[in-house]
Amino acid sequence: MLCRRKIELNKGQDLPQTLIAREMLIDCAQAGTLLIRAKAEARELLRQAEEQREILYANACREFWERANTQLQRWEIERQAICDNIEPIAASITSLAIRNLLEETVSPQRLSVLLKQLLATQVPRIEATLLCNPLDRKNVDQWLSRHTDLPWTLRTEENIAPQMLILETPEGGFRIDWDSMVETLWNSGTSGSTQ
Repeated sequence: MLCRRKIELNKGQDLPQTLIAREMLIDCAQAGTLLIRAKAEARELLRQAEEQREILYANACREFWERANTQLQRWEIERQAICDNIEPIAASITSLAIRNLLEETVSPQRLSVLLKQLLATQVPRIEATLLCNPLDRKNVDQWLSRHTDLPWTLRTEENIAPQMLILETPEGGFRIDWDSMVETLWNSGTSGSTQ
């Protein structure tokens, strides 16, 4: 059997609206357009910021290398100046060291050096008289006793300065003393270092 039934809706209850209002659609479209425009502006700002960052980075790199190259050039000039001055400085230091060593040489060694220098100047060994100060006689005698093949006669004179020797030969005399020998060596060393 068939039954008929009836469903009644409450009249006080509104049905949900199934249609979207035109104003809402227009607002939604405007919001979408604004969103698209905002995204485009954001992309443009990001692009400009990236360009600016690259320009700043390039400028910073350029400035860094300019400063670095300037400093490297300064260092190269300083290095070259040091290299240019090494030889004269080394010669000066060497001369000072030699002069100090010569000044520290004791009297017997000084006389020995002077006698060797006299011997070197007398290639053919000829008879001669060797004059020295009485204070140097002992050391000169000892040196001559080790060189018995020399035909030199030793004589002392008061007017001859200590550490000075005079070798008198028939052809003339040869005078040598410690101070002038050191001074000659010093002058030849300093004039060679300034050239």
